[in-house]
Amino acid sequence: MKNSKKKIVVVILTFNSESIIKKTILAAKKITKNILILDSFSKDNTLKIVKFLKCKVKKKKFINYSSQRNYIIKKCNNLYEWQLHLDSDEILNKELIKNIKNILNSNEKKYSYLIKRKPYFLNKKINFGGASNWHLRFFPANSTFVEHGNYDQHFKSKLETKNISGLLYDMNVQNLNDWIASHNKWSTLEAREQNNKFSKNMIQPKLFGNNIERLRFYKKLYYLFPSMIRPFLLFIYKYFFLLGFLDGKIGFYYCFFNSLWFRALIDAKKYEKRY
Repeated sequence: MKNSKKKIVVVILTFNSESIIKKTILAAKKITKNILILDSFSKDNTLKIVKFLKCKVKKKKFINYSSQRNYIIKKCNNLYEWQLHLDSDEILNKELIKNIKNILNSNEKKYSYLIKRKPYFLNKKINFGGASNWHLRFFPANSTFVEHGNYDQHFKSKLETKNISGLLYDMNVQNLNDWIASHNKWSTLEAREQNNKFSKNMIQPKLFGNNIERLRFYKKLYYLFPSMIRPFLLFIYKYFFLLGFLDGKIGFYYCFFNSLWFRALIDAKKYEKRY
């Protein structure tokens, strides 16, 4: 029987994304014309732009990240052989596009793939300080879901994972006020976690696992340190040992806000909740 599924869909989550969504879509279209937008009822010109670019659109009220992703994963599982998931400000580079195409052409569906994401902060690319991170975003249908959690939810696959060469640029078009506001909200969600206890349905910490499992191990280790010390240790580690200072002034701001400020805020909210 002939396979009626289409080869791949690129799924992009949007909400008031008019400033960046065109670049994200144009890069994704180099892989496929099948672009599916899951929008959380944007109030700007996002939907006008994506419809002009001939993308399919679905709308769903935003509850949390895993709810959005798992909803659309299930919708696509019976329609496409592969899924690639992006945020509205994530742009694929040429090497990544080429390697994704090579995997699609091979017709091998034994693996799900981790993609390296390189962030921008205040319109500058961050190269050092451990800023780059890995995310599972490219996978065969019926193999993957997003774990349930308050914050820092990752895609989890029943298949073995492999890294794929190339970069996903996390453009982060927020100004500093918006960045602080969103991280303030995320710190509240993270503060609800009980010292990073991971349920059996979540990715487990493993020192010798894949990039995400290893990061979870380091995060668990981080929480063994006293709350008044660990944000400072994390800042020192990222800024000095992981060479964050080589990014110049922007490297200091990134390490300060993303490590010391954000992590201290989480601990302060845990303290407030407790006492």
